[in-house]
Order: sequence, then C-alpha cells, then structure tokens
Amino acid sequence: MACAKLNHTLSKKWQRITESKYTKLFVALSAIQTVILIFLQVRILSRNVALYLSEIYPFVTNNERNMCTSVIVVSRFMMIITEDVMFILFNLYQFYFCLSTIFHQNTMQIFAIIIINIGYVILGIVQLIDIKIYGNKIESMCPGLQLNNNLVLYELPHILVLAVTAALIATLSWKLYQQFGWNIYKKIGGDIEMQSKILMQRIFSSNHFMKFIVDLLFVFLYNVLILPPLLYIIINSDELKREQIILVFGCFVITVLVLFFQALAYKSMEKEWKFGIIAFILFWIFVVSDFAYLALKLGVASFIQFGIYSWIILMCNFTICALLTFAYAIIVIMNFGKGLREYLDKNLPKKQIHEGLNILSDDDDIVIDKFKDIEKGQSSSSNVERFIIDE
Repeated sequence: MACAKLNHTLSKKWQRITESKYTKLFVALSAIQTVILIFLQVRILSRNVALYLSEIYPFVTNNERNMCTSVIVVSRFMMIITEDVMFILFNLYQFYFCLSTIFHQNTMQIFAIIIINIGYVILGIVQLIDIKIYGNKIESMCPGLQLNNNLVLYELPHILVLAVTAALIATLSWKLYQQFGWNIYKKIGGDIEMQSKILMQRIFSSNHFMKFIVDLLFVFLYNVLILPPLLYIIINSDELKREQIILVFGCFVITVLVLFFQALAYKSMEKEWKFGIIAFILFWIFVVSDFAYLALKLGVASFIQFGIYSWIILMCNFTICALLTFAYAIIVIMNFGKGLREYLDKNLPKKQIHEGLNILSDDDDIVIDKFKDIEKGQSSSSNVERFIIDE
C-alpha cells in the first residue's frame, strides 16, 4: 500500500516536470544553476580554507601583538568560511524551492523565486566586497601578512553565473505563470468565488510549509554554523560573563525546539487549535528576543567593524522571516472558524467538506463536483461536471 502510494506520488511529480517544454527547461536550468553555483562556491570555500590554514593561522599564532590576535583575526575569518558553507546550503534549498513550484504549480512561489534570485545576486556582490574589505583589515592589523584573494578568478565568475541564471529563470517564470494560470482557469472556469477559494487554500496550505522551511534554514544557519567560531570566542575571551555564556548555550538548546513548535503550529492550523497557535506565538517571541540579544551582543557591532556585511544581510533576512511568521500566526487565529479547516484537514470525512460547493479533499487532489439541478431518477453521470486540481 505504501509502495503504491509512493509510486503514485512520484509518477504525479514526474508528470508535472514533463508537462510542457517550459517546465522541463525550468527544472533543467534550476539543476544546472545549483550544480554550477555549488561548484563555484566550493572553490571559494577551498580558497578561504587554504588561506586560513596556510597563511592566517600560522602567522597569527607566531606573531600575536596588538590587534593581530587569534581571538580577533581567526574567529572573524572563520565567519567568512561559515558564510561560504551557508551559501552552499542555500543553493540546495533554492533548488528544492524551484522543484516545489513545479510540483504544486503555485503561481505565488514563482514570484518568490524571482525575488530570491535577485537577492542572491546582491548577496554574491556583497560576498566579494566582504572578502576584499576584511582581507585588507587583516593585513592592516597584521603587518607583514599578505593575502592573495584573487577575487577575479573566484568571486567574479560566481556573480556572473548568478546574474545570467537569474535572468533566464525570470524569463521562464513568466511562461510558467501563464501556464499555471491557464491550467486553473480550464478546470474551474471564470467562477470568481471558486477561484478565491482555491487561492485561499493554496495560500494557507503552502505558505506555512514554505515558511517552515525558511525558518528552519535560517535558524540552522545562524545557530549551528556559527557555533564553532562562537565557541572559539567564548573560550579565548575574558570579556563575556558566565551568565552570558550560559544564556548563549541555553538559547541554542531552545532554538532546537523550533522543530517541535513549527510542527505544532502547522498541526494547530489544520485542526484550528487556538491553544497550539498561542503556545507557538509565545515561544516565537522568545526566539526572536533571543536572536536579537545574540545579534546585538555578539554579532552586529563586530560585523560592521570588520566589514562582514553579508552576515548583516542574512540576520536581517532572518528577522524579516521571524516577524512574518509572528504576523502569520496572528492571521491564522483570526481565520479560525471561517471554513478553512475543510481545505487544510485531510482527515475530515469527505461528506463534511463544503457540501454547499461539493469541494472534496483527497490527499493532494482537490476534487470539485459541480452538480446541476437534476430530477429524481435521472442519470447523474450526464449531469455532473468533475474537475480535479492537483496540488
């Protein structure tokens, strides 16, 4: 049974990928973009690791004086290396997001992809500026240390590929927007009320899941990848108090609970459990407060001082996502009891689901049966228009 369901799911996803030449091109281009960008980012990461191991760390450990200390120089350069790992993981997430757009044929995600690509180009430029500015700062703090960044060979190709693939994907995205819109129109016609119902269902069923992935991405990147350099600073610095160290590790443990509370929020949205959403809101207030403290106490000032602007942008992105999550939770509570549960809770008996509109939910399909007025004894097969909108 499980195997048959898996085969059905995979078959349906493959049909979505091969539905038209535009879907095929979009998936192929997304895969090519991911492979090339990861390759280029791995080159940058390898260059930075080599600079750290062969030049920066040996020089600093043998020539510590004034500002040229391991705590300042080494820990900050580890941030640059961590940033490279973040970009590699982000490429994988971006590819997943593109596939999700094709599988669900969600027009809203198409606009999100365009925005993500534009933002990624900007981050690529900022990454180049980061390594140049911070490299100069290290050389000024440590006289005699010369770093060979070779930005033209490493960062510039990365930016060019980002710009070209972003332009190509934006062009294909417009074609996909037209295709997906036409698919919906063919199945439900010009019924404005029905269109609004379907749009609402897609917003509430896909938006929270995508925000779940985005939130987990930024929580993981900030709290897991930043931990090694943060530990290095804590161990080698006398500036942090014991209470602050305990708070840092305590907050790290708490943020791991995001997995549980995000799952609770999603289930509460399906079942319309107000208690679950309220618990999530209270927890999320703590998460945002914790992040704000860590950013202000341990991050922002140092990032500005040492010119690590990409981290500032990433922290701003997390802040925006976190605040949007909070606002979204409020909207969810406000929409409880307004008929959205039928669209989100797939465990409800089919007969309970919008009997007036005859909208049924069956796994990933929304089945719409539009019954005409028929007299008793007539064959219903000739009087039923059946539409299927696959999610």
